[in-house]
Amino acid sequence: MFRQAELVLSRTGVQIGIHSMITRRDEYFFDLNGYTVIPQALDHDHVVSINAWIDALPPLKTGEWFGKVYVQSYGDIDGINLQDIIEAGEIFERLIDHPAWNDHVRHYLGPSTKPYIYEIFINIRESGGYIGVHSGGHNVDHYQRSGRRNGQWVCPMLSVLAPLTDVQSGDGATVVIPGSHKSDFPHPGQDSNGTISTRSGEQLEGAVEIHLKAGDALLFNDALCHGSALPLNPGQRRMIAIRYVPAMHAHRFGYEPSAELVARLSPERMAIVQPVKPRRRPDGRRQ
Repeated sequence: MFRQAELVLSRTGVQIGIHSMITRRDEYFFDLNGYTVIPQALDHDHVVSINAWIDALPPLKTGEWFGKVYVQSYGDIDGINLQDIIEAGEIFERLIDHPAWNDHVRHYLGPSTKPYIYEIFINIRESGGYIGVHSGGHNVDHYQRSGRRNGQWVCPMLSVLAPLTDVQSGDGATVVIPGSHKSDFPHPGQDSNGTISTRSGEQLEGAVEIHLKAGDALLFNDALCHGSALPLNPGQRRMIAIRYVPAMHAHRFGYEPSAELVARLSPERMAIVQPVKPRRRPDGRRQ
C-alpha cells in the first residue's frame, strides 16, 4: 500500500512521498492552465489486464448491473459508464490511490484535507460519440474553483482520466479550455445556461485536444471547461475516470440513516440528511 511521506520543500520543487516530484514549474502551469499530464502512469501489464476484462464483458445496457458494477449513461452519444468499477476486482482497486497520481491529488486538494472518491468509472465510447464541453470558472457553487486561496492549494474537485487505448487525432480526445477554471464567463460555445456545449469539443474556439498514449493520465481541476472531440476513427475509446473531492464531502463519522428514519422523514428533510440516495444492486440481477 502506498505510504505518504513527509512534505519536503526545496528551491526547485515539492517532494511528496517517494514516487513523484512536483516542481515549481509544475505548480505554475497547473495553476495557469488547470491541468497536467502524467506520462506512463499505468504500466503495460495493468492496461492489458483491464482491457482483457472489458473484452470479456457481455453486452450491457444502461441501467443494468454487472455484479456490483452499475451501467450508467448521460445519453446514447456519450457511451456507457461502468460506475464503481473498483467493485470489479483488484486490478481496479489499485486505481484508488495509484502512486502515479496519488501524491498530485493530495497536493492539489490542499494541506487541510484528504482525498475522497466522488466517482470512479470506465467510459466505453464508440466511434461518433462524444460529450460536450462543460464546467468552467463561471459556475457559482460555493467552491473555490480557481484552486488557490491564501497561498494554498484548495482544488474543490480533481479529475484523473487514464486512457486504456491510444487517443490521438481522430480518436475522440479529451479537450480542455486552458485557464477557463478562472474565468467569470461561460464559453461562448456553451448553451444559454452556461452548462454544456451542443457541439463536440474540437469545434469550440480555444479548445486543446489532449493526445495520450494508453496508460498515460490527465489530471485536471474539474472546474476547467472540458469535454471530448468527436471520434472519427473506428474502434472503442476506453477511459478510466476518477473524481476526487475533499474528504469533508463524506459524513464526518460515516453515519448512514436507518431505514426507520428514512421512512419517517419528509422529502425536504431527507434531502438535507441524505441528498444522494445510495444506489444498491437489487437481488436477482446478472452476476
